[in-house]
Amino acid sequence: MKIFRKIVIIAVLISLSSFSASNIENRVAQIRKDFMSTNAAKNYAIREADDSDRSTEGGIVKYYSQNGIVKKIVVEHYGESWNGLTEYYIKNGKVYFIFDKTEKYNVPYYVNTDWYKRDNMKVGEVFDSRKSKISEKRYYFDENMKLIRYVGENKKIIENVQKLKEIEKNVLDEYFRIKNKN
Repeated sequence: MKIFRKIVIIAVLISLSSFSASNIENRVAQIRKDFMSTNAAKNYAIREADDSDRSTEGGIVKYYSQNGIVKKIVVEHYGESWNGLTEYYIKNGKVYFIFDKTEKYNVPYYVNTDWYKRDNMKVGEVFDSRKSKISEKRYYFDENMKLIRYVGENKKIIENVQKLKEIEKNVLDEYFRIKNKN
């Protein structure tokens, strides 16, 4: 009887984890549909704001609204050796998806042969955008703004609950900072 009970418990746990995984997949599929719909819309009112807090070379925030309701926020930051793009997708007043892309240059963007000559230095590596390293991250949230999936660099999916909570806190802190600039 004890063996039967253990088998039943294991079967229930396996089916629950399977249901949870398929539930997340269904939510991610819906998020992708919402993402496509948000990007397909053409009738946005766009408001821009400065965001120089995060980089030496400046930044800009664009708020995309329909009927006074913000649907998307795009943040661009620039640095001498990198640039970043973060897109926040909003539904019913809550973020449901965040796309983050960072481009790290091989050397600062202003380094060219003239730069070396100006300081009488031997010419070394110069800026070449083809040598930039690009990283992308994706954050998927449920209707309560709980992070349900994080896809990091190299498309690595993070599923550790504790790690997801840490990532969620950091990314939502930045979202609220940007949202409150509006």
